[in-house]
Amino acid sequence: MTIARWLAGACVLAYALGGARSHAQTADTAQRVDTLSYDDAAAVAFLYNQPAALRATKATTIGQDQTVAGNVAVLDAPLVIGGHVTGRVVVINGDVTLLHGARVDSELVVTGGTVDGADSTTVGGTIKVYGPRLAYRMEGDAVVALHDESQGIASWFRQWKRRHLRTHNRVVLRSGTYNRVEGLPVILGPTIRQNSPLGPFSIQALGIYRSADHFAWKSANLGYDVQAEMQIGYARGVAFGAEALDEVAPVETWQLRDSEIGLASFLLRRDYRDYYNRKGARGYVALRDGNTLSLTLGMGQERWQPRATRDPWTLLRGDAAWRPNPVLDAGTFTLATADVRYDTRNDRDNPWTGWLVTAELEHGFSNHVVLGPASTVARPASPDGEPVPVAYTRGVLDLRRYNRLSPESQLNFRLFAGGWLGGDPLPLERRFSLGGPGSLPGYDFRQPLAGEEDVMSCSAGQNVPGTPAQCDRVLLAQVEYRGDLHLLFGGGAHSGSGWSWTFYHPLQWVLFTDAGRGWLLHGPNGDGGVLNASGLPLSSYKADVGLGLDAEVLGVFVAKSVTDWRNPVNVVVRLRHRF
Repeated sequence: MTIARWLAGACVLAYALGGARSHAQTADTAQRVDTLSYDDAAAVAFLYNQPAALRATKATTIGQDQTVAGNVAVLDAPLVIGGHVTGRVVVINGDVTLLHGARVDSELVVTGGTVDGADSTTVGGTIKVYGPRLAYRMEGDAVVALHDESQGIASWFRQWKRRHLRTHNRVVLRSGTYNRVEGLPVILGPTIRQNSPLGPFSIQALGIYRSADHFAWKSANLGYDVQAEMQIGYARGVAFGAEALDEVAPVETWQLRDSEIGLASFLLRRDYRDYYNRKGARGYVALRDGNTLSLTLGMGQERWQPRATRDPWTLLRGDAAWRPNPVLDAGTFTLATADVRYDTRNDRDNPWTGWLVTAELEHGFSNHVVLGPASTVARPASPDGEPVPVAYTRGVLDLRRYNRLSPESQLNFRLFAGGWLGGDPLPLERRFSLGGPGSLPGYDFRQPLAGEEDVMSCSAGQNVPGTPAQCDRVLLAQVEYRGDLHLLFGGGAHSGSGWSWTFYHPLQWVLFTDAGRGWLLHGPNGDGGVLNASGLPLSSYKADVGLGLDAEVLGVFVAKSVTDWRNPVNVVVRLRHRF
């Protein structure tokens, strides 16, 4: 009955998210079209050929104190507008960026590029953005769009290649995430993709070879991941898949990206995750609506075993000791899972509008679990160290909303909630913690809170090797406001030389705050009762504030706790954005 209720709840959530999709608001005022017909191409070429006060075929910047009295036409180059254009702007095969204070009185038309910074206050007319590049030839100074037969053949070939090319075989060689248990995992193996009339079929058989102990050939350094999937339909469809694996799995992947974990481990000898070995197999069925909405139901069996810390090489702090990897629980678990994902972000790497919602339900049970060391307040020890049966239910909700307030500012929110929903206390592999660069950067990672209730890792200050995450539940809210800073340096054309140059790079300042806490639900007396967790006072939550600079790929943030003033200021470096 419990599993049935979860699956029903997941289906209701998927339906609700799907229904909300048609009502989702967007800050994008542009009319974006992913196709470019010959009629549209000819119309864009006609507009480009109209008289223009400024016409260019190289990167062009209209300064903030500059006014162009008429149309602007740019071919095969980007355009940055900081001033005032009284007419129309047409850009063929290039990007357009509108800076603070920019103004275009008439329409803005772009093919083969993007528009950044435009809304109803900066562009007086319509904004049309065609994704495909415009194929053309020149007749004197005029642009002539190529006939749709030429473009149609290319389009038809791309469609044929995508849908009807029978097989695509290749050998994958890539690295995994550098960490203190594996060192560098090297992943190698064949992958096959076949596009059948029903839909895509894929299979991969990847081997894992770990660099710990200088790539010694032994079982601890070897693993595998074999997957097969058949999807009925392309953009939308039903997928059936199976997977067999023997890998080192991380705990608490929701806080930091794999790339950030790898760099911190390799450069600074600091690993912000814990690990265990999982070996087993599972099957799943997934309902997918493109990249926007998916519901995946899975069933499998996995054997969990602890992993010890190794001593992989690091660039800095080579004499320092690694944080021990905690001894987590060991047993063979049967797992039933339901996952929902809803994604309407306009850009995966640099979103400024849309939703990202992920929800997970997991029921696991095992008749024979050897419990790892934990603090006495987190859970009672098994009698005489004997294996015990464990059956639990866990849920996770990660909700993110990106809002563009103006061409130069964003207000983004994240709410993360996860924890125990029923059954026995959670295994250590499924517990939670807060603190560190990925959740509350005003606090150090797994920072002990001596002399008060431990709402960060729920260890009550007791010394457990490796300081594992031990909270039954956590709740975290994050808010950030982003504003654009413009690094724009340029030189005008010099008489006689005819050269000009422009340097432009997007930069944002970020003001943020975070608040959250973790807590325990089960008493240490082992009677199976659940503590009353209602009415947790707001004063028990931990909070921080901070300020940072984000250059898209790399961000530097300064954070300070506001609930524990004795904590020093922390400086955090993140890859991409905070969330």
